[in-house]
Amino acid sequence: MKKAVVLFIALLLLLGFQTAFAGSKEKTARKESESTSAETKTPSKTVETKRGGVLKVGIQPLNNLDPHFATSISDILVSQQLYDGLVFIDKNNRPVPNLATKWESPDGKVWTFTVRTDAKFSNGDPITVDDIIYSFNRLRDPKIGAPTVKLYKNIVEIKAPDASHVQFILDKPNPEFPSDVGDYHAVIISKKIKDPSKEWISSGPFVVKNYSPEDRIVLGRNPYYWEKGDDGKPLPYIDELQFIFSPDLEGKVEALRGGQLNFVGGLSAQFVEIVKRDPNLKLLTNVSNMHYVLHMRSDKGHVASDNRVRMALKLATNHREIIDAVRPGLAEVGNGFTPVGPAYKDYYLNKPPKPDIEKAKKLLAEAGYPNGLKITLYAQNAMDVPNIATVWKEQMAKIGVDVEINVIPTDIYYGNGEQSWLKCDFGITDWGARATPVTYFKLAYTSDAPWNESHWSDPEFDELVKRIDSEMDKAKRIELYKKAQEILIERGPIIVPYFEDITAAVTADVSGITIPSDWARTRFYKAYFEKR
Repeated sequence: MKKAVVLFIALLLLLGFQTAFAGSKEKTARKESESTSAETKTPSKTVETKRGGVLKVGIQPLNNLDPHFATSISDILVSQQLYDGLVFIDKNNRPVPNLATKWESPDGKVWTFTVRTDAKFSNGDPITVDDIIYSFNRLRDPKIGAPTVKLYKNIVEIKAPDASHVQFILDKPNPEFPSDVGDYHAVIISKKIKDPSKEWISSGPFVVKNYSPEDRIVLGRNPYYWEKGDDGKPLPYIDELQFIFSPDLEGKVEALRGGQLNFVGGLSAQFVEIVKRDPNLKLLTNVSNMHYVLHMRSDKGHVASDNRVRMALKLATNHREIIDAVRPGLAEVGNGFTPVGPAYKDYYLNKPPKPDIEKAKKLLAEAGYPNGLKITLYAQNAMDVPNIATVWKEQMAKIGVDVEINVIPTDIYYGNGEQSWLKCDFGITDWGARATPVTYFKLAYTSDAPWNESHWSDPEFDELVKRIDSEMDKAKRIELYKKAQEILIERGPIIVPYFEDITAAVTADVSGITIPSDWARTRFYKAYFEKR
C-alpha cells in the first residue's frame, strides 16, 4: 500500500493540508452511553453562566438561505439558529418537543400536535397555527418544489381544530410521522414572507443582523424568543453569533487555536488529534449515521447503468482500508452500500462488505471493459471528501479503473452546473443523520426522489419504500427495511465508505453546546462563555 500512501499524502499537500495519519486501533464496542460526550462538560471549577459575548463559528460559504431548500451543512447550520420546528431531533436521534409540546395519534393516520401559544416571531407577531399550516403546505407543494415534497406526500390535509392544536391527516398510517416532522427543512416561517431566501423573520432564537455572501453572516438575539435560560431570562445567552466563511478546514482549526473562532465542526482525524493535544480546546463527539455517498449515475447512456460495472466498483472498494487511512478510530464500516448504518439498531442489516478484486475484474470484462475504463470523480473540497477520493482512486486502479479526481468548491458541487452532484456521473456527497432511514430512501433512492443524484430507478425498491412508510407492525417494518437494504447491496447505485462519529471542537471557555446526531443541526442558543 506504499504507493497509495504516497499518492494520498501528495494530494493532501496539494490541497493545502498537512497530514500525518498514524495507525489506529479499532474500537471494540460502541455503547449508547458514548453520546454523552456530545455536550460540553462542566469544568471541575465552579462555573457561572455568563450572558453576553460574540460566538464565532467557522463554516463553508452558504448556498441558500431559504430554510425549506437548505442543502449544504452551512445552510442547515444557519437555518437551525433562525427557525424553530414543531419537533427537534435530539442527540440520541429521537424527536423531542420544540414549538410542539406533545403529539398523539390513535391510528397512525391522524396526528395531533399541541403547540405552544407563547411563541413569537422576531417582528413580534405571534407564531400561530396558520403559520404552521402555511409552512407545511409550502414544504409539500409540488409547484414550489422543496426537497420534502416526497417526504410529505402522504399528507392529505392539515387543519387546526383550535388555536393550540394542529392536525395532520395522512393517506396511510405512518408510525414515525413525528420524526418526519422533525426533518431539518421543516421549520416554521411566517405566512407574511414571500421570498424566504431574502426575507428573514425568525421563529427561532436568533435574527439576521448582517449578511455578506463573501465573508460572513451575523446573527443577533430574537428579542421575542420564548425559551428561558437557567437564569430565568430569555435565551440565547450570547449577544451575537457570527458564521465566518472559509472553505479551508485547516485554516479554520488554526483560527480556532488562535482564538479567532470558537467552534469548528466536521473535523477530520488529523485535526481531532490536534484538538486533543491543545489545552485551550475541547472536543465534542457523538455517534451518528452521518455518512458520505459515492454515487454512480445509473440512468441509460451512462457507464454505471450496467449493474456489473456498479458491482465491480463495489467489490473493489475496501472500506476498512479507507477508514484506516482517512478516519482511524472514528468510523464504522456498516454494510457498505446503503445509507442505513448501525445507529438504527433493529432496522440495520448487519452484512459487512467483502472486497473481491478477481470477481470485480471479471464483472468489468463481462460488461465490455476487459482492459478497464476511465471515470471522473467529482469531490467537493470539504471535510473528508478529498481524502476518501484519493484512497478510492488507488483501490480502483487494482481492477484497471483509472479515476480522475476533480476537486471543486462545495458551492459548485451543490450548485446547478454540469459539475453538480445531481448531474455528474460519479461524485461524493455528504449526508447528515435522519431520524428514520426511510427518509434517505424517499429523498435519494426512489425513482421520483428529489435528490436522486444517481438517477437510479428500481420498481421493486420503490414498492418496498411505500410499504415501509405505512407499516405499523414494527417486526414487519424491520423485515421490509432489511429487504430494501438487500436490494441496494445487490444492485444499488452507491458506495458508502463509512458511518462517522461526528466531531467538533470549541474553545475551552465555551460551554452549553450539545452536538445532535447530525452536527449540522447544532444550535448555539444555550452556548455561553464561562465566568469563573
